[in-house]
Order: sequence, then structure tokens, then C-alpha cells
Amino acid sequence: MPILVTITGPIAAGKNTVADLLAEYCLSANRTTVVADVDDVADMVRAAGGAGAVGLWFAAHQAHGALVGQWMRSAVDVVIAVGPIYDRAERDALFGQLPPDARPCRVVIDAPLAVTWQRVTADTHRGLSRQRAFHESAHARYRSLLPDIPADLTFDSANASAADIATAIFETIGIAR
Repeated sequence: MPILVTITGPIAAGKNTVADLLAEYCLSANRTTVVADVDDVADMVRAAGGAGAVGLWFAAHQAHGALVGQWMRSAVDVVIAVGPIYDRAERDALFGQLPPDARPCRVVIDAPLAVTWQRVTADTHRGLSRQRAFHESAHARYRSLLPDIPADLTFDSANASAADIATAIFETIGIAR
């Protein structure tokens, strides 16, 4: 069965950067790797305002869970699931579709609002997350749910580099280079 790593945290905490580095490390160890981001699944919805605006955000979580679950049933070596997986329903949408013997390494990458806001304003490719009210609201939701988000590893990307975080995850899941 593939190794599963889930990475969650607020907008612009560095989840995708870490996931991409972790995938590179796995590739360098000759491991096939899949990175599945719930935001990419949500972006499949073509509607004004995106999946959330038309009431399909949770459906994107369910589709993401089905995608990750299917990859976990394949011959791939490592599956990295990325996204805002905060509350019980979002976790059930992901973890409820996994094979019963899947044992995820659950990672939370945190960062303060001031840091995430600075990052999104510097990134011209960002969309909705560059709207101050949306960004603050999403961050507040994350922060309010953080005490109940299960984590095997927790990092603060304001104090640790993406490479250091990816290396720590790589070492934790036990893949030798």
C-alpha cells in the first residue's frame, strides 16, 4: 500500500511548496509519487466565483477524497494529499474513502496571518486568496478549527523553510534516498 501524507494549513502557509519538494525527494529515491490538491479539484468547477460560490466546495472535497482513495489502491509508492482539510466533514470526505489499512502521516503547516498575507500579496498568480476579506476569513476559520485538526507533525513555515519541512516529512515516512 502507498504511503499517504496529508498536508493542511492556512492559505499561503507553504503546503504546495512543501508537497512539491517532498515529491521531488521521493522521486530522487525512485518512488512514484502523486500530489493531489483539493484546490486543483475545486478549480475543475467552471463557474463565476468558483466552486465555493456555487455551493460545490464540499463536493470538491468528496471528489478529492475519491481521487486520493483510488491512488491509495494503486501501485504508486507515495500519495501526498494537500488542502484545507480542517473540520470533521472535510476529514471524513478524505479519510472515509481510503482503504481500511491506510495509515496517513498527517502534517499541519501553520503560519501567522501577517506572514500569509504578505505571501499572497507578493504572488500575482493568486486569485481569491488575495482579497483581504476572504483571506482573513479563511485564516480565521483555520485558526478556530486548528485545536481539533489531528496532526502527526506540525510546522510553522514562518520559522522553518519549505526544504526543512519537506526533509523532516521525508525522514518521518522512512524513505531512504
